[in-house]
Amino acid sequence: MVTNKEVMNIKRLLLMVLYLFGLTTMALSQSANAVYLKDGSRVIGHILELDSLGGVRIMTQDGKFYNYSSQAIDNINWSYVIKEQGPGAIYRYGDMFRWKYNDTELSDKNYEKYFDDDLYHTYVGGSNQFNLGGACWLYGITCAVLTVLEFDPKAGAGQSGRFYAYAGGANALICLGCVFTGIGKRRLDWVASTFNAQNAADNELSYSSKKQNTMMLSPSVLMTAQRDLGLGATLSFSF
Repeated sequence: MVTNKEVMNIKRLLLMVLYLFGLTTMALSQSANAVYLKDGSRVIGHILELDSLGGVRIMTQDGKFYNYSSQAIDNINWSYVIKEQGPGAIYRYGDMFRWKYNDTELSDKNYEKYFDDDLYHTYVGGSNQFNLGGACWLYGITCAVLTVLEFDPKAGAGQSGRFYAYAGGANALICLGCVFTGIGKRRLDWVASTFNAQNAADNELSYSSKKQNTMMLSPSVLMTAQRDLGLGATLSFSF
């Protein structure tokens, strides 16, 4: 005669076999069941039992068991496809991108894996334009410094040819720097926002679009009221 203790041991053994079978099935298959509850939440796993009243017993992906009555269930997706979770949101850092969750730079493999052709080509083009703009800024500021050093207060309007060459070069290079840096920045920001939107949609996540406060100092060479050339600067804030 089978005792109650032996019956309990048999039940535990069967439950353990069922548990291991469910884990193996979940590991080898990308399909699962999704139970949508009336409170708006969702439970993904494998339904182990469906009672006559419509209630379910489900084992989640992390091996936990839950029971839900038919009154709590809104809908059941019996062929839910488990998606590979994306890496999270990115943000622009100069001419490159970094992950928001651990603040590390994206590697070449990250770009190959997560960026489509449109995003990658826009990233490369925007990065090149951003760097070209930075080079123009550097040479423009250098020319501005040389303009100040070449300036002769006694010469008035009759400054040397090198003075006007440096002044013209500073204005041209700084203007080009503003143009290329601005275009590159906008293209890189578009890549970050597009990637985050696509990744959020694929993984049913939401990311904050709040931008960090920024400050930009834009030096320039300008004409004073006395018709002399002088250095100026524009300070802009973004909130």
